[in-house]
Amino acid sequence: MPETAWEDLTRRMADLRALGGAAAVLAWDQETYLPRRGSEARGEQLAALQGVLHERLCDPRLGDALARLEGALGPAGDPGDPADPTGERRAAARALRFDRERAVRIPGELVRGLALAQSAGVEAWREAREQSRFARFAPALASLVRLRREMADALGVPAGGERYDALLDGYEEGMRVSRLAPLFRRLTGWLTPLVDRLAAAPPPDDSFLRGRFDAEAQWAFTLELLEAVGFDGEAGRQDRSAHPFTQGIDPGDVRLTTRVLEALPLSSIFSTLHEAGHGLYEQGLPRRWRSSVLGAAPSMGLHESQSRLWENLVGRSLPFWKAFLPRLAARFPQLGGVTPERFHRAVNKVERSLIRVEADEVTYNLHVVLRFELELSLLRGELEPDDLPGAWNERSQAILGLTPPSDAEGCLQDIHWAWGEFGYFPTYALGNLYAASLHAAARRALPGLDGELEAGRLAPLLGWLRQHVHAAGRTLPAEEVVRRATGAGLDDADFRRYLTEKYQGLAGRG
Repeated sequence: MPETAWEDLTRRMADLRALGGAAAVLAWDQETYLPRRGSEARGEQLAALQGVLHERLCDPRLGDALARLEGALGPAGDPGDPADPTGERRAAARALRFDRERAVRIPGELVRGLALAQSAGVEAWREAREQSRFARFAPALASLVRLRREMADALGVPAGGERYDALLDGYEEGMRVSRLAPLFRRLTGWLTPLVDRLAAAPPPDDSFLRGRFDAEAQWAFTLELLEAVGFDGEAGRQDRSAHPFTQGIDPGDVRLTTRVLEALPLSSIFSTLHEAGHGLYEQGLPRRWRSSVLGAAPSMGLHESQSRLWENLVGRSLPFWKAFLPRLAARFPQLGGVTPERFHRAVNKVERSLIRVEADEVTYNLHVVLRFELELSLLRGELEPDDLPGAWNERSQAILGLTPPSDAEGCLQDIHWAWGEFGYFPTYALGNLYAASLHAAARRALPGLDGELEAGRLAPLLGWLRQHVHAAGRTLPAEEVVRRATGAGLDDADFRRYLTEKYQGLAGRG
């Protein structure tokens, strides 16, 4: 019996997902266990795999099967379509069409060249960061910027848009600079005076967080946190890396990393909670779609909403620390006399700082704005890669009120540009906004949520997120997922309300 278009596409999607998973494992290994001398070979391996993936996605036979399926489906939005009663096939066809149309515009040589440049870029960035010497990374960055400009031009500038939009679309489908820029201006407009006020206030006592906190004891506590939030250790693992990240290979294989610093115990705690949010999302994607394009998040902004929700709205809340401070103090006796209220104030200290991943939740979005402005200038050709350190320092002073004393604490602190991931940073800010809206909706739906957290029961919140975010996979655009869960789309109102009420409460308590 001849294969139907849906059967053909199902088989091809499974192959694409399997190849993507193999590339993800190699990329994860590159950041965790790969010997230094293996980086050149790893770059070649990833380039070959990315080339095969690109060829499969551009295969005319896939295009034919996709067109046949689209022709067999009824009118869009028809709930009674006998060929697609659940709408799953139409959603898969839409997502696959989006991916394929982007892929066919990009020459295979550009895909392979970018993969090689990414591998070289990561190695150069790692050495440059260790030496705090931007010059070591500059040639790799110049190559990555050139290739991403070429990719943006190949993809095509959206109507009324600009080159950056073509790359942004790959992380946040449908998002445009014309929408981001005014949103970020509005955010900066009310965040800056809030930061000024909170940073000028007497700081909370965090003296108990200074000193040496044993690395292995920290590691053990992060594993305890993972279990508590519901991360399935049989379907994932945590390792260590210079820059914490998550690699979702399959709902049954999700890799997290964290960073453990003996002088900064909060770093491992909040890195783990952040990556756990990503990991819970990956593990919560419906397993029936594990071999389909639907078995993924619709955007990085929505993915970041999960990490920021667990890191900040849960992990920096008083109910959370009423449950978990005794467990932390059991591993670190120096915390034995610290009350949850005192600890809560300390972990919500607001201060201008240089390092994004260590930034408090009030100043964090200013770090994102800094990066957005710089990479937008790089893509527009207004800023040359060699001039990045000076431009970074200038904008850091203007936006954050601080000038980095070294490249390692400035333009070399993040790995994203070493991967050529221009367009990714804005999704962190979008994630913060989505997280605040989703958390507010969860609290409305679960009026006893604070009490559950105080008792150390995190399953009700995870269950709500599973139902209202994770279960949708890629069947809907990110903003529509949020709108259905909360009643509203992308907006900063819930985030502003959350920060205002929280820090008014903290000021009132001391």
